Amino acid sequence: MTQASSKQQRDILVTSALPYANGPIHLGHLLEYIQTDIWVRYQNMRGQNCYYVCADDAHGTAIMLRAEREGITSEQLIDRIRGEHQEDFGGFHIRFDNYYTTHSEENRNFSEYIYRQLQKNDHIATRKITQSFDPEKNMFLADRFIKGTCPKCKTEDQYGDNCESCGATYTPSELINPRSAVSGATPIEKESEHYFFKLPEFADFLTKWTRSGALQPQVANKLAEWLDAGLQEWDISRDAPYF
Repeated sequence: MTQASSKQQRDILVTSALPYANGPIHLGHLLEYIQTDIWVRYQNMRGQNCYYVCADDAHGTAIMLRAEREGITSEQLIDRIRGEHQEDFGGFHIRFDNYYTTHSEENRNFSEYIYRQLQKNDHIATRKITQSFDPEKNMFLADRFIKGTCPKCKTEDQYGDNCESCGATYTPSELINPRSAVSGATPIEKESEHYFFKLPEFADFLTKWTRSGALQPQVANKLAEWLDAGLQEWDISRDAPYF
């Protein structure tokens, strides 16, 4: 009897980081999927029930803007990109038991269910926040869609949250000569009501769970750093227009 067959057979579910559905897979992406595929094949060879699932991350402003530039719908773009991703994975013999998309009725239904349960149990807060707004495109801008001159080292063409030259972090309002990366317009500040998940209420549970032995020690130690620093409420809103 082999060592693998002498032990109880395990059911193992494996996934990888979801590739974003706005562009092709590059070699840096492929490394993770190849490594995971090798590990899954190894587990199945040992007699385990190991399943490898993944999906395209199919929502976000970058997808919406690229579809707009190409003159197609966001749905058409993500369908095309998903096909390209699967072709690339197949070319490297990466096998998924299921490769799906976040743009699905299943994902919508589960997301709505989870939100309703959180709201029902008073784990959702609402409050107004101030954000950068593109007056030409009539849309709120994420930090990565704002560019300007770093207020610390004065390097031009830096993102709205950090400088790639000196490493400084800041808010979009601190940028010198900020501009929208979408339209080139100067952003204005505008209020919007957002929904927040009351994550700090689960700090005790998360602390106990991360130390229960369910995680690798290195992962548990990293999470402990965040827990010790104190958790913040998590903004789960996205202002329209969005996809």
